[in-house]
Amino acid sequence: MNPQSDTLHSVVLKLTPTREATVRATLGHQAHAAFLRTVREADPALAEVLHTPQFDMRPFTVSPLLGVPRARDGMVTVKPDEEYALRFTVLYQPIFQQFMARFLRGQARPVIRLGRALFLVREILATPESSPWAGYTSFGQLYHHAQPVSQVRLEFTSPTAFSFGRKAWGRKVVPLPDPTLVFRSLWKKWNTCALPELSLGEALLQYVAENVVVKRCQLETKMQHFSRWPQVGFVGQVTFGLMGRGQGADLFRRQLDLLADFAFYAGVGYKTTMGMGQCRRLKRET
Repeated sequence: MNPQSDTLHSVVLKLTPTREATVRATLGHQAHAAFLRTVREADPALAEVLHTPQFDMRPFTVSPLLGVPRARDGMVTVKPDEEYALRFTVLYQPIFQQFMARFLRGQARPVIRLGRALFLVREILATPESSPWAGYTSFGQLYHHAQPVSQVRLEFTSPTAFSFGRKAWGRKVVPLPDPTLVFRSLWKKWNTCALPELSLGEALLQYVAENVVVKRCQLETKMQHFSRWPQVGFVGQVTFGLMGRGQGADLFRRQLDLLADFAFYAGVGYKTTMGMGQCRRLKRET
């Protein structure tokens, strides 16, 4: 599969469980499985490609289950009289088409299973008017509407971290909003998923390393619990200052502006397909 296309989508599913159930507070791996299961029901071949380990830049993200109460011992109780939500973003149009086709076919109300809980899909929100976490755009729109901003404000709403692979003692993960790590993550996914004519050069990373700083931050660490291990990450708001001037600076500032908007769809860092790295740009400041 060639992930390159020119469309991006963010969809929020409003859910209610069919009965009261106790589930893990962070269901990222189960939401990931639910997403692939939904695609598989419409297009088995596409789902198989998305599940392939060698496909290391998967063009979608999955949120944690939203609206759950405070966890106790890593577990929460979901109830039929309460409403919850899941958010999926897709960076490849055929995936979006098959994902939506699954919900639009048939007469029965669609369902999603998360662990032991079965949720009815009450509503599908796909426009910014319907939810601040839903929307759509294109790589071309982001590229051509970018401005040479002087700073970028991002909000990280689920645990965010950056992986440096396995070592003899385990996986090395950095749970800090280092500018180089944040923008390299976005740069890499952009260049993998966008059309070739919109690709961003490596000079941008050099600009970030030399000229982008953290000006303000309000952060805390938070755990994302997977089936066999917990993963620490940071959540909160970060303002990145784009300090460099001179030749080429405006170009790099435009590119970082588009990556800031791209973060809403791409997520940032490690395990964005399992609930981590949910991110959105706050008010643009030129």
